[in-house]
Amino acid sequence: MVHLCTRILQTSLFTVVGISTAQLTSYAQAPDKKPLTGFVDLHTHPLANLGFGGKLLYGGVDMGALLPADPDCKPRMHASNEQEALGHDKSTHGGKVTGSGWNLSYNPCGDELRMAVIHSLQRGLGGKDQSEDASGYDSFPEWPVWNDLTHQKMWVDWIRRAYTGGLRVMVALAVNNKTLGDLTAGPDDYPTDDKSSADLQITETKSFVGRHPDFMEVAYNSADVYRIVSAGKLAVVIGVEVDHIGNFQSASDSFHVPSDGDVKAEIDRLYGEGVRYIFPIHVLDNAFGGSAAYVNLFNISNRREDGHKFALVCASKADSIDYKYDNKELGFETFLVQLLKLGSAVSSISYPGQDDCIGQKNSLGLNPVGDVAIREMMRLGMLIDIDHMSQAAADSTLFIAQQFGYPVNSGHNGLRGTSSTNHNERALRADQYRTIGRLHGMAGVGSAGANAQQWLTGYNQVITAMGGGRSIVGAFGTDMNGLALGMPPRPPVIKPGPEYPQYQQCISTASQIGILAPILVQRACRQKFPTAFVTVPPRKSAFPPSKDGKKIWAYPVDGVAHYGMLPDFLEDVKYLPGGAAMVAGFMHGADYFYRTWKIAENASAMVK
Repeated sequence: MVHLCTRILQTSLFTVVGISTAQLTSYAQAPDKKPLTGFVDLHTHPLANLGFGGKLLYGGVDMGALLPADPDCKPRMHASNEQEALGHDKSTHGGKVTGSGWNLSYNPCGDELRMAVIHSLQRGLGGKDQSEDASGYDSFPEWPVWNDLTHQKMWVDWIRRAYTGGLRVMVALAVNNKTLGDLTAGPDDYPTDDKSSADLQITETKSFVGRHPDFMEVAYNSADVYRIVSAGKLAVVIGVEVDHIGNFQSASDSFHVPSDGDVKAEIDRLYGEGVRYIFPIHVLDNAFGGSAAYVNLFNISNRREDGHKFALVCASKADSIDYKYDNKELGFETFLVQLLKLGSAVSSISYPGQDDCIGQKNSLGLNPVGDVAIREMMRLGMLIDIDHMSQAAADSTLFIAQQFGYPVNSGHNGLRGTSSTNHNERALRADQYRTIGRLHGMAGVGSAGANAQQWLTGYNQVITAMGGGRSIVGAFGTDMNGLALGMPPRPPVIKPGPEYPQYQQCISTASQIGILAPILVQRACRQKFPTAFVTVPPRKSAFPPSKDGKKIWAYPVDGVAHYGMLPDFLEDVKYLPGGAAMVAGFMHGADYFYRTWKIAENASAMVK
């Protein structure tokens, strides 16, 4: 078996079913239909305001959207206008205490502990920490902004603007983490367990898309994608990204280990609800296998929801992992909020001997029932995303996929070892991307916190790792509404100006004298020759500025403040070296996605 595994991984032959890479590529590129155009986002959360119990992310997605509470604390209502959907947020993010003290009439649905959690989360994840009653519609003075994490960024008109700019396939994922839900929700809020929360979001996502048939429709198979996009509409694919599918083997399920039949029945149930895109594993270990270890606080949640800490072991030098767990995020405030809100708290997690490690990874791979789950997802022709899997679990999933020539995706990731945030097992190795490319899987390149140049660089690295060439097309992996940063504007470009030669001579002469420190020399010479450098203003987008209510967002200043500014971002990418060619290819993402799904459906018949 080891020899067979090595042989499959090291060659391009899918020997179990006799499918070669050449045959797969030929099938994927067969000109059976006119190619689709438009770009793809493999990772969004339009209805995330209903996840986590409904009180973590504020703001509805359209008129008609179900709201945990409107700006005036009216609970469980449907927004009748944009003010109700996107107004000030104290009903969700505020507390009861004002400057004059405790005042129930000020904010009867306020929660001081929830407010503390949200402020701590914003700061801890590098986001902008908003005021206690942050204002939105109609002047939007405080949100949305590119570095906000807990407010709606996918209002329907903003999605429509992205669609107008070329978006043609959008994966809409239900998302949840029970620990975050229990930390922020109250007794009368929405469910915090993964199964109930996902079901609510799935139902409301279908309702949302159904209210806007003029420009979008849910796609349930590859033929739907082709039909919807060919008609000039946006194909929305429904998916789930939760920690415990079916609440299996979690505290909510009393840590019950599911049978093979239980697992198949739950996946079949989700399929019947319209789910076609699925994360077998999210940020916690679950019944299917181990999660990638890269955020310390996830270990607290893992301890609470799974009953154990991550099974971390030392990574090898070849893994290119420098992540090491520590307790610095388990300070007194974290401990106190856990205790008061959850009734119990994790005060410390330790790993003896970890100081000798160059980095740590999760040793838990794919469990036997996880193998059953993956095969059932493949049997149904579902699109499988391996992001968030431990390195061992991802390798096992790719091995199964190669047996059947079944494409799998990486929807919001980057190449390991290429940036300050890509040195953990959450990011994929080059050989893992290469396997995804051979299988005709699709990669969404993560954009959280990346400006246009940084994202373009990351995109090219991923596509090159997948095999390069014009046949491979990637996608966005924005993680919009997923507690992830948006894309900031690029810093201004400073270039040599008319007096640059004189400035250089000034520096050289002063340096030879050697009286002043180098920094003082530079300052003096800049003052003497003010046009030695010139600032190149950002190129204006060809796309009309985004406007809502009284607010006009300017991309050169605001970056990707909301989802509708993706076209502005791509305009910025186009004017970077190599950017125009990249964007031209990127606009064929819808066709690549369609063919990826078609291959999956074709291969599903061979899965046993």
